[in-house]
Amino acid sequence: MSPRDMREQLKEVGILLSLVLVRMQMLNFLDAFDSSKSDKTQAIKIAIKSTALQHKGANLYVHSFIIALLILCLLLRRRIPRRWLDVFAGVYISFNLVFHFAKINLLLLTPPAAPSMLLGQIFTYLVFFVIAWGWIFWRFDWVGKERPGTVVEINDKGDVLSTFDYYHASLMALVRREKPEFSGLNRIGRILVAIHTFMVLDLIAIAFGRFYQLVTGMA
Repeated sequence: MSPRDMREQLKEVGILLSLVLVRMQMLNFLDAFDSSKSDKTQAIKIAIKSTALQHKGANLYVHSFIIALLILCLLLRRRIPRRWLDVFAGVYISFNLVFHFAKINLLLLTPPAAPSMLLGQIFTYLVFFVIAWGWIFWRFDWVGKERPGTVVEINDKGDVLSTFDYYHASLMALVRREKPEFSGLNRIGRILVAIHTFMVLDLIAIAFGRFYQLVTGMA
């Protein structure tokens, strides 16, 4: 590969490795699904935790294999086919983003049995959320386009649009609410922005409210 192509692939593989590592870290906070008998969702929480524990070893092996494979491609300076990256990253990110979004909502709307574990689940999911949405917006707006900036517009981008701007805007969407960070420029862009906005508002309304309760309760 040319040095430019190598740099571009290095950045994308770095993002995918970050997502995989964050996903692996979520396994350390399974005790967040502990529940009291008075909790009406106890059976659901027990089932989720039991399933996760049963497959914890397999998950670690699979994720370790993915990490090793991505690093090997970088060391060999081999181009990873665009279609492989899109299929793997698209399916992996979409599934984990939606599935763990539902889990976080379940945990935040029910009484926490292990506040510290719940905080860990919230934090790791928010990190995954920021990186995942940054990749999604970048993928639809950048890859395969003659010029970026035709699907979504980043309202606080620099003088020259770069990959970093998508991840920065994804982070700012959680911590800064004065104005929207993304605007859709076509149908696909508007759909992506609508889904992202819904998920952000849900996390802000529920997750940060519960986070404040947990911090004040632990003080």
